[in-house]
Amino acid sequence: MKKYLISIFAGFTLLLLQTTNVLAFYSDVSQTNPYYTSIKALYDLGRLPVESDNKFHPDDPLTNGELYKLIITEGMATISKTIDLPFSDVSKDSPYAPYIQTALDNKILKPFPEQKTFGLNNKVTKLSALTTMFNSLGIGTNYFFSKTDFPFEDITSDSSIAPLADKAAKLNILEPAAPTQFLQNKRITKGEAADYLYKIKQNGQPSLTITYTNPQPQITTTNSIPENDLTSNKNFATLLDVWSTMKNKFLYKDKLNDDQLIYAAIKGMVSEAKDKYTVFDAPSETASLLGRLSNKYEGIGIVIELIENKVTVITPFHDSPAEKAGIQGQDIIIKVDGVSAEGLSLEEVSAKIKGPSKSSVKITVSRAGKEMEFSVMRDSITIKRVNTKTLKTASGKSIAYISLADFGQGADEEFAAAAKELIKNKPNGFIIDLRNNPGGYVDTAVNIISLFTNEAKVAVKMEFVDKHVEETKTEALGLLNGYKIVVLINEGSASASEITAGALKDYGIATLVGKKSFGKGVAQELRTYKDGSLLKYTISNWLTPNGSSINKQGITPDVTIERGLDPKVDAQLDSALGQF
Repeated sequence: MKKYLISIFAGFTLLLLQTTNVLAFYSDVSQTNPYYTSIKALYDLGRLPVESDNKFHPDDPLTNGELYKLIITEGMATISKTIDLPFSDVSKDSPYAPYIQTALDNKILKPFPEQKTFGLNNKVTKLSALTTMFNSLGIGTNYFFSKTDFPFEDITSDSSIAPLADKAAKLNILEPAAPTQFLQNKRITKGEAADYLYKIKQNGQPSLTITYTNPQPQITTTNSIPENDLTSNKNFATLLDVWSTMKNKFLYKDKLNDDQLIYAAIKGMVSEAKDKYTVFDAPSETASLLGRLSNKYEGIGIVIELIENKVTVITPFHDSPAEKAGIQGQDIIIKVDGVSAEGLSLEEVSAKIKGPSKSSVKITVSRAGKEMEFSVMRDSITIKRVNTKTLKTASGKSIAYISLADFGQGADEEFAAAAKELIKNKPNGFIIDLRNNPGGYVDTAVNIISLFTNEAKVAVKMEFVDKHVEETKTEALGLLNGYKIVVLINEGSASASEITAGALKDYGIATLVGKKSFGKGVAQELRTYKDGSLLKYTISNWLTPNGSSINKQGITPDVTIERGLDPKVDAQLDSALGQF
């Protein structure tokens, strides 16, 4: 699924300051470097970091930490002295901590409620870097740009990211070797990031932030629907009259809360879409939702979704209390501790299920029309994303095993690192376990698929509201190219898991073993707002490389087999080993 795109509306006092660096120019940036001019220009203006080793490392992949260090330094913001970061993976002693704190203090960086990690060393895509730079520098994008001269061939002018791409082109941020390719998922280098910042500055855009001011609410048009479509609607007057009547004539008007009324109206509008994956969450509910996405909490370890007004288990996490108790993907939760879940929101059910470690909760589910009750002991849940081991077949072959818990940010890097370690043992093949993996980011899946081929191939196709189709291609990374691959899937394998399994199956790269997958063939986008509320809405269908839709159907494995009731015996894994 797509990465979060956060529109941060903030008023900045923009000051242009100049200083002169006292050290010699970076020793590792020669005049033959393609980004020498950009790096040298920013350096001479004092808008790049002065490093203790006098090196810039222009060819190093750009990380989240380096991105914010570059943005804050280029903006010449006053560096925060007091470090009090909400992220567990950034210590106060980290050289990046002052820059991240400054970004937080100036509202350049606005973490999601209950976000616990920053992803300091996660590599940054071109799309993510430009989005962050444009938001931080106040670079506007025009959603009504001319589409007749749109310069890119790998995305259409109707794409959701086309306005940003068009703005990048107008700033001359283009790929030198392929100017007609935007390459949104490309991992960029520090040199490229400096080049982007220089071109933004060179084309007359002011540098960023020194002082943050509290702005008045702004309304932005982020699509092609004219604003007067709403105000000219005959029923809009009814909405305003109901609001006025409730605020002025309702007997208990003093008990009304304006925010709650507005949120209720928005919820009503979104629910009328009647799409099970499209929801609006008020700030308090957003905190609960994003808290469930944390990799550490106290509970039973399940992913749930509201599907057709029923709280449905997408998957229990591997080795979680829920999995050990017998809860399975596609179970419908009908009671929690004897209290009916009917009519409750996802957040309310989640709150009832969560609780302190070593306390128990009774979960009643409906499975294939049969009611079943499980007593589950809550525990401290820490989701380990990647698990590896080396297995032996009956004939003595050595098989590398990688289990992936989700496709969250950084999962592709963790997966690749695990694969590199296993390759050292010279395995005869790989088993990739995607069972009970609920998915995550589309580009993470694409990057993982890239490891299996030496050719640039279509990883997934996205079909949008106007029926135009965008193809996302792999990079030719080829780390696992040539190995025999078996992929394990089941009812809890959803979304990005299905994108990965579907692509590997279409290209004949892998044999799929297990049970039919969940069948989530649509992609959502998350929009967050200044008040902390969140809209998750369906933005596209996705198709496998062969053009197949798996929505509500799932992917049927090449070898269908139950895992078995005995928790000590994994018949699916045994069957996967038998493929070698």
